[in-house]
Amino acid sequence: MPEYRQQNFDDEIEMVTHAYGSLPLSHTPMDEALRTKPTPDTVLAMVIDALVKSRPISHELSQSTVAGLVEYDYHNIDKLSGTSWEERTDLLRQVGYNRYREQCATNLGNLSDFVLVKYDGDLNNLLEAAHDDREQVRARIKEIKGVGDLGVELFLDNVQSVWPSMAPFVDSRSLHTAEEIGLGNDVEAIYDHLQKDPMRMSMFANGLSEIRLEHKQHEIEEM
Repeated sequence: MPEYRQQNFDDEIEMVTHAYGSLPLSHTPMDEALRTKPTPDTVLAMVIDALVKSRPISHELSQSTVAGLVEYDYHNIDKLSGTSWEERTDLLRQVGYNRYREQCATNLGNLSDFVLVKYDGDLNNLLEAAHDDREQVRARIKEIKGVGDLGVELFLDNVQSVWPSMAPFVDSRSLHTAEEIGLGNDVEAIYDHLQKDPMRMSMFANGLSEIRLEHKQHEIEEM
């Protein structure tokens, strides 16, 4: 790659990562010190994030819904497992999640049972059971009712920050955005530029998502 093109490639990656990217769960009230560690609460919050965003709702509503659920400690398995369907439905109503409220309340209850019964209350045990294999993790997360292919990809975007064996990963929609802005689809090359830092890789993936959702591709293309 010519030097000027390499410099542009490097600059674009940095811009996507730091100007548009963000740490996973940064839209929630969870403390940053917890968001950057693979605690049971952190990983469960990432699954809840994927579960909510699997539905065809606006980005703003999905962000505020997840933030509300985290504010009420639903990312803590003991708290979540202690809620009734009516309580979950009422909380979803409070945070403005209406269209799929009842189904989401049911899915959150199923998620609680899934985590408790299959993984002893800690989804880090899922990673161990999957032997750090991304495809096995993908298959196991898809067992969660309400989390489809899109939700799994969004989960992997985030969880690579605390499960380094999942890196490097970029969801398919964001990878298309990377191609649109001239970065191509060589995830390994991008990861190399980011010094194989899983946290920065997650920020990069989230940056691409932000660019796509806010239709800001032209800002990068004009560099």
